[in-house]
Amino acid sequence: MAITNPTLPDQIRVDGIRSSAFPNCGLCGTPGETLYTGLVDRLFGAPGTWTLKQCSKSDCGLAWLDPMPVEPDMHKAYASYHTHEDPPTPRDSRVRRIYSFLKPGYLAQRYGYQNVASRWQQALGLLLYLAPSRRAAVDAQFLMLAAKENASLLDVGCGNGQTMAWMASLGWQVQGIDTDPAAVQVAASKGLNVRQGSLRSQPFAAESFDVISMSHVIEHVHDPLSLMKECYRLLKPSGRLIVITPNSRSWGHRLYKSHWRGLEPPRHLQIFARPSLSRLSTLAGFASCECRAISRTARDMLLASRFLKRNKKTAIHPGLSVRLWAEIMSIMEWAGGYFDRDAGEELFLVAHKN
Repeated sequence: MAITNPTLPDQIRVDGIRSSAFPNCGLCGTPGETLYTGLVDRLFGAPGTWTLKQCSKSDCGLAWLDPMPVEPDMHKAYASYHTHEDPPTPRDSRVRRIYSFLKPGYLAQRYGYQNVASRWQQALGLLLYLAPSRRAAVDAQFLMLAAKENASLLDVGCGNGQTMAWMASLGWQVQGIDTDPAAVQVAASKGLNVRQGSLRSQPFAAESFDVISMSHVIEHVHDPLSLMKECYRLLKPSGRLIVITPNSRSWGHRLYKSHWRGLEPPRHLQIFARPSLSRLSTLAGFASCECRAISRTARDMLLASRFLKRNKKTAIHPGLSVRLWAEIMSIMEWAGGYFDRDAGEELFLVAHKN
């Protein structure tokens, strides 16, 4: 059974947002078990109190809202949403400057982007292996993509265009699309080729792109299967779809439970585990996939979850002791990934088209 938009006839109103019953797993049809009740949006103040259910099958693990907001009312969940704006300028520090210097050298050594770093930088870039959590962040930031001449990339849900700009700086021919007009305006102001609307609304021809990326998009849509099928249609033969999304089985979720930052009701409609995301790619027609849990955002996710548990909003500049705690925890989660495949806060899926 494919994930589908909840049917409208059973609508109920949840404090201003209409919703519809969604009792069964959208992937396998198994009745859901209640995981949390009384969830509210403590980040952006969207209305409603929500229940999260989870599939009881160990080879699935999908979690979802029941009742689920209906698609026509989803704009109410984003009324004060501002994650698509340009982020605050990070605090300058010696460590950050060293990290920025090493990054191009690491990319040249690891992924073959020889033109972005001098030989001296390339040699020093190997030092990034001494900071595994930071190296994991660089890997995911640049989508773990090796250099490829004249390759095209479409970023679906491109937000402020940050990923597009990063990949363009490495020589990729990038285009982006987002439904948020404010985000599109920010991305366009950077000189990026970006469109507004849904993926299906665009006049893209079949087999147009070498790579399609979707970072923190699929958990926001009612019908992720239809979206992935459209990505399949737009990919060239041997093309790749890259999906990054919160991991329902992460260490952070197990530790903080209903306070975990990755829940984000009511905007996160479905939260995937490795088996459910892999199954979704198979249903969409992809020949093979690799799905792993990564710790790129462990530091920030654990910090945010810690503050949410204490009924506070995330601090932009937490104290030194808290930052040190988060850094140690992120390293522990990265190391834990070697014996617990579900440790990381995010899932990183690479699906291959024949």
